[in-house]
Amino acid sequence: MANQFSGDFSLKEVTLYNVYNSEAIDIKKLVLEINLYESVVSSALQAELLIQDIGQNLISSMPIVGQERIQIKIASNNKLYDLNYYIYKVDARTIIEKDQTYIIHAVSIEGLRNENFRICERIDGKNSETVIEDVLRRSGFSTKPFEKDNSVFPFDMYVPNWRVFDLFNWLSIRSIPDYKKDSIGFLFYETFEGYRFKSIDQLIDQPSYPAPDIRYKYSQANADVTSTSAADRYRVMNFSFPKVFDVYDDLRAGAFCHQAIYLDVNRATYRVFKTNADEFWDKSSHLEKTKPYLSNGQVQMLDRGSRYIYRPSTISTFGDWDNNQSDSEKDNIDDMNKNFEKAFYRYYFMQYNTIDITVPGDLENRAGNVINIDLPSPSESSSTNVKPDKRASGRYLVTSIKHSILNRSELRTYITLSRDSYGGKPMPDTKRFENRTNLDGTN
Repeated sequence: MANQFSGDFSLKEVTLYNVYNSEAIDIKKLVLEINLYESVVSSALQAELLIQDIGQNLISSMPIVGQERIQIKIASNNKLYDLNYYIYKVDARTIIEKDQTYIIHAVSIEGLRNENFRICERIDGKNSETVIEDVLRRSGFSTKPFEKDNSVFPFDMYVPNWRVFDLFNWLSIRSIPDYKKDSIGFLFYETFEGYRFKSIDQLIDQPSYPAPDIRYKYSQANADVTSTSAADRYRVMNFSFPKVFDVYDDLRAGAFCHQAIYLDVNRATYRVFKTNADEFWDKSSHLEKTKPYLSNGQVQMLDRGSRYIYRPSTISTFGDWDNNQSDSEKDNIDDMNKNFEKAFYRYYFMQYNTIDITVPGDLENRAGNVINIDLPSPSESSSTNVKPDKRASGRYLVTSIKHSILNRSELRTYITLSRDSYGGKPMPDTKRFENRTNLDGTN
């Protein structure tokens, strides 16, 4: 059916495959709820199925022991999603006579393989995207499509028996995008379409989903479930702010300013880098214009480091130890350390401003998309005239997404949106007044 409403769908199949003999069992009628998860901070897809098992007792009769494949087929918007997960846990089992319920937890096959695939080898002059693609294809780890952005610098290092995803995430934090060479940071994650290795800056600068001129808008009205209008397809049904801000946590984390002490255990020396968020802010892309912190103010957050962070130095950690290493080589190592500090601020503020929203079921939306959203201003809106809250509205990154299928007949999509800034016009930083008397009587 053309132009099918995004909340309309059809659950075609839910099939459980016996791990011993690959026998297929149709469990669609046993499923009360299905939750499907994607996230830009997760290297594998996750699924949860709430099962009401009356009389079959699959846990014992099949039996379910782990690693069974669950195939879920869903039709939506003229597209068939054929999703495969593998069971890793069953919990919350309750039994009343012949009626029992339990929750099946499953993950994409790579999530299980990651636990016993180890990388112990040397990387010689390869960029992170090349390393990741090579490891993904090695020994049948994954055959899924891989979409990548290019990085600038190659790595020369030993990988000390790390898990596959640990290596990928280590590389992601330290990779500089070719797209914006003064910035830093990638995300490695899985979607329904396969694996992604994406520059944070390119994700932020991408066109909004589903089109630049379409905005998600909050509406309390009941939408026509057969409607194809943007007002019904892209409406926000519910929203909440898990945290607005917490300056105590930010200061304890060193999010505004901190001192990093790099310890070189081989040379018994150390170097200290004092950095603050303003040093890197203009070098990266941002979803909106307003910084989430003040450069000036009573606490002087950018002048005084609120945390000491101890890190092992990269000098002589990988490769040969050379006491005669030149100053230029040491300076290059220092630049690598400073890039890591830049990444600290990049990842911390990436999820600084967070909103949870509920929208009509939309299986086409993906973790890693950017959407435009309008949320109402309580002080300016009425039942007939809704005005957007400029600070809360604007562009957000879809950091995680959950598709929930209830009673095999209703689809809802729950989205966590994040960004490193606020909407509206940039606010001027407060000025310091050296001779001002504060409310507590101090100067």
